[in-house]
Amino acid sequence: MRDLSLLTWSEVRDIDKTKSIVFVVLAPVEEHGKHLPLATDVIEGEYWCKCAMRKLEQELGTECFFLPSFPVASASVNEFYGSIHFSMKTTYEVTFAVLESICCMGFRNIAVIASHADPQHQIAVEKAVRKINKRNGLCVIAPMGQIFMGVSAERTPRLEEFEKEHGNDYHAGWIETSSMLDIDPCYVRDCYRDMPDSEITDKDMIFRKRQIAAMGEYGYIGAPKYASEELGKDLNDNCIASICDAVGKFYRRDGYKKYEHYPLYNILPLHIGFLSIAGKVRRKKVAGQ
Repeated sequence: MRDLSLLTWSEVRDIDKTKSIVFVVLAPVEEHGKHLPLATDVIEGEYWCKCAMRKLEQELGTECFFLPSFPVASASVNEFYGSIHFSMKTTYEVTFAVLESICCMGFRNIAVIASHADPQHQIAVEKAVRKINKRNGLCVIAPMGQIFMGVSAERTPRLEEFEKEHGNDYHAGWIETSSMLDIDPCYVRDCYRDMPDSEITDKDMIFRKRQIAAMGEYGYIGAPKYASEELGKDLNDNCIASICDAVGKFYRRDGYKKYEHYPLYNILPLHIGFLSIAGKVRRKKVAGQ
């Protein structure tokens, strides 16, 4: 695998585009509680991508390329220090511009790893992907929305059991904390062990005020205290295997459709962020000032 941005234009010209895959990470810089770094989603996306690229190169005999991550994403909560969010329209436009540029280079296999589960972000990314594929023919897949919703490679019994017991873990809880412990425990502050549970139902997650109430003074939704490096390995391995499955099938153009469309895309109220007034990012002084 190679960093596309470190090549010269003539080296990019000479790549066999039909036997290459380009990975693009789109994720935010945003708060993840008092125990995880602002770049958590970016770190996860880059880790998953690089592990998947190694596997795909071995399995497919292809060459994988990546670009520096784009820290552009949409989200609904800006109540804490450190969050840099963009409107759905801006996220869509940036995603489209990046993908169109890669398509113009001649690449026909592009994987967008939108490693941020917020529906606003996933919908904005998919909207751009749909337009690119309509204009250029099928050349891009963005599988993370489906993977986050549970379409994935086989999960370990330990992970399945734990998810049943400690569900509704949406943001910087045991899931992301475990993932980061596995990637590099140095990223995780020890205070996660003593943090109280923050609970919310899946239905309440679509209401911004209820999200903020659940996040309280800490900035997470879930139960970080249950995190472990072992669970993190299960989570990361499953995500990497799912990305490999999705991108490998897309590369072959066979069996990829289950990863193709984000299931919440068809819920029209979730597109309200594309309206100029409703979609404006509320930037303001945050808690603690």
